[in-house]
Amino acid sequence: MELAFGRAAEPWLDVDLTRSRSARGQSAAATANPLASWAALKMIAAGGSAMDAAVAAQAVLGLVEPNASGIGGGMMLLVHDSAGVTAIDGIAAAPARVPERLERDYDGRVVPSDRAAYGGRTVGIPGALRALEEGHRRFGVLPWKALFQPAIELASDGFPLSPYVVRTLLEIPPMRDEPFARALYCGGGDTPLPIGTRLRNPDFARTLTAIAEGGADAFYRGDIAEHIGRIVLADPFTGTITSADMRDYRAVVRAAPIFGLGAWRVATAPLPAYGGIAAGQLVGIVERLGLGAIGTDLGEDDIHLLAEAGRVAFADREPYADHDHAGVDVTHLLSSDYLARRARHVDRKKRNEKIPAGHTDGLGGSMTSHVSIADGRGQTVSMTTTINQNFGARLAVGGFYLNNVMTNFALNPISHGKRVGNAMGPGKRPRTSIGPCIVMDASGAAVAAVGAGGGYRIIGYVANALLRLAGPLGDPQAILAAPHAMNWSGTTELEPALARHAAGLAARGHWPSVRRLDGGTQLVRRDGADWLAAGDPRRDGAGMAIRR
Repeated sequence: MELAFGRAAEPWLDVDLTRSRSARGQSAAATANPLASWAALKMIAAGGSAMDAAVAAQAVLGLVEPNASGIGGGMMLLVHDSAGVTAIDGIAAAPARVPERLERDYDGRVVPSDRAAYGGRTVGIPGALRALEEGHRRFGVLPWKALFQPAIELASDGFPLSPYVVRTLLEIPPMRDEPFARALYCGGGDTPLPIGTRLRNPDFARTLTAIAEGGADAFYRGDIAEHIGRIVLADPFTGTITSADMRDYRAVVRAAPIFGLGAWRVATAPLPAYGGIAAGQLVGIVERLGLGAIGTDLGEDDIHLLAEAGRVAFADREPYADHDHAGVDVTHLLSSDYLARRARHVDRKKRNEKIPAGHTDGLGGSMTSHVSIADGRGQTVSMTTTINQNFGARLAVGGFYLNNVMTNFALNPISHGKRVGNAMGPGKRPRTSIGPCIVMDASGAAVAAVGAGGGYRIIGYVANALLRLAGPLGDPQAILAAPHAMNWSGTTELEPALARHAAGLAARGHWPSVRRLDGGTQLVRRDGADWLAAGDPRRDGAGMAIRR
């Protein structure tokens, strides 16, 4: 195998690494890195299912995109087949012993907010492998061991340093001093190695080999689990994950919320993920205002409606929390009557000051990765996977990084004299904005799988993609290349291609911000008997398909 940036030497693959068109074929995969998409389709070509392919893709992403996801993090996994949609919750969870909030130590002392953003106490119990294991048990075809071989070979024999990892290291100078990153990605120096440099990660190869041979128990019991506990305990911002915390973690099968998209239905991730639910609200609100679809370009009126609908959805965020602990029911948030009432808060001409802007709990700059796969034989996967912020807790163990998902809990556990649903607590899974989606036609067949990374901006990325799916754009690559516009934090954010609207939006009362928005949306879409695949050109995304 030789597949590097700018070159694909697999004759059975359809792929355009310039990302000027979608890949087309009988099966398709779109991930945040060409090697992960290749590994996914290798499994399908060997007779595997979309679920098998998702396991292989995650193993490779942990190697080539370590800043965004991996076995040290968590995920939400949707699988569609003839029986419908199954949602598997693998969100990282709080250990049994936690403080009330990260900014307060166990003795009540205040912890500096910048120090509370990473380190041992920010690490939640990783859930990705338990979710993948449950998915494979239900929907896998190939032996578990076979699914890790592409990643093991790449880690042992070498893989190219990706452009996005280099850019991330350049934008986060402290990571170049973190020992593992400095040794592997910087070659022991002060700056990242050149893009495409061939790297090896033998520690990760050994970790994956143990998991391939011993199953997920090799991660959650024994040496790896004990090593994770020692790492978080030894950090100056001391964590408390124990072997018992690791052993007791379970993935949870949940019902997938459903919302409308024109004549289609969309299944998305359940709580404690709320990104897809919020995207469904946004889509439903603008549809009731006459914006049922968007194209490549966006007018000022379109951006205004998208931004205001995003603010309305944001104002509803408070109930979102771990359903097993908070007992909240948010199904009404997607009901037709409720969305019609909420749409009345949008003034078509100007920004409505009466919509509470609020503030985000957690880190808006979080990094995440998404995987969309269709195996052409009736199974489709949409999986959003994350270690939360870039490089998570900035703690490496066994060749991979641990998450910092504990920063997603509420900054203040008490609001208006009451304990909030997303307050930190033993065993809880924090609220997260991830939102994998599977789009279905009237017969229940899968039409598309889509999702994105990018912290709270995931809602905007997913909503933009869904509205473009419902619009005139047939080519997934054109959908992903089109410019984003959104509002989830009070600021109306525009990509540079839409900068001409900034002055007009400001006149309507918006606070426009023109910036790069590179969340990493990945999309597969059915087209007759074929599947089309596209990767986000803002990162290293690549859509690939198996030729007929």
